[in-house]
Amino acid sequence: MGIFTLAAATTTFTSSVEENVRPALSVDAVIRENHGALVNFLRRRMRTPEDANDVAQEAYVRMMHYEGARDIHSPSSLLFRIATNVANDFARADQSRRVSDQCNIDDHELASHEPSAERQIAGCEDLATLLVAIRQLPAKCQQVFLLSRVKHMTYPEIAKHCGISVKMVEKHISHALAVCMKKVGENDRHPSKRM
Repeated sequence: MGIFTLAAATTTFTSSVEENVRPALSVDAVIRENHGALVNFLRRRMRTPEDANDVAQEAYVRMMHYEGARDIHSPSSLLFRIATNVANDFARADQSRRVSDQCNIDDHELASHEPSAERQIAGCEDLATLLVAIRQLPAKCQQVFLLSRVKHMTYPEIAKHCGISVKMVEKHISHALAVCMKKVGENDRHPSKRM
């Protein structure tokens, strides 16, 4: 072989060896390139965004073990695989915590947030009394009161709608409230009327 041919062969061999050697892994670069995609991936898997962020941070810590490695073909795949494993570990630990937090309900008296049957009946009777009181209001007073309480209109909106002053709206509302409170109050003072 001539010198030229030997030099060409050496150059070809050196080039092919250099192509097979990967640069040292920079975990920081991998994290910067994949952070957004990884967090989005984890948010679809985890119960809360905070859990996704915690899993991502743990994955980054575990990825640091590979800093400077040259034999990793796909650093982003490795990062996602690590994150998936951390997410699975997190889910198993969370499931275990939830199971241990459970207790036998037979040992506890359960309180209901629902009103008692008596309170429900009293409430229905008060509502019926209130509706009767509203129906007995003068027509304009009834209209103003319902626009305020049912339609949630402001006093100026009611005044404009009814063609009266805001002061008159205030008087109608005050009168309606006084009548309603009196009727419901009478019901409370005379429980025998409920039966």
